[in-house]
Amino acid sequence: MIQQSDIQGRLNLLRYGLVVLVVVTFFVALLVPFGAFRNIEGVVLPPITEFIDEALIATVIVAILSVPIYIGYSKFLHQTVTEKNKTD
Repeated sequence: MIQQSDIQGRLNLLRYGLVVLVVVTFFVALLVPFGAFRNIEGVVLPPITEFIDEALIATVIVAILSVPIYIGYSKFLHQTVTEKNKTD
């Protein structure tokens, strides 16, 4: 079962994973539309900064969704350890 000492390590791993997810979301949302326009012949490539608004919106959405995931997982871990201690 989960030990009390494991909780902080698991939460750190989730936190770092969610931060990486947010950063990757920004770069993917920024570069994918730019890359898609490169494959169309006869289209003048817009500057990469043209897509920054959409990239920021996607990044903010993922960051906002990450907060309840982290909080929910934290509560789940603490509840699991508390229930385990009650049964011992």
